[in-house]
Amino acid sequence: VAIVSLEQRQPYKDDFNAEYEEYRNLHSLIDKTTKKYRQFQEQWKSLTPGSEAYQVKKDKTMKTVLHHHCS
Repeated sequence: VAIVSLEQRQPYKDDFNAEYEEYRNLHSLIDKTTKKYRQFQEQWKSLTPGSEAYQVKKDKTMKTVLHHHCS
């Protein structure tokens, strides 16, 4: 249905405004998570599989993943 009056438009505008802040917060969270993932990938690229540093990073990552998953 075409919106032809301000009275018809207002409920849509109210709904948008009510949801927009949540959208912005979720978008920010996704952006932060994406940046962390990229940093994580770069750190892993610099490690040699099987090395002590690799194992330490793997153990720390697993603890972090389990902690966030269970929270």
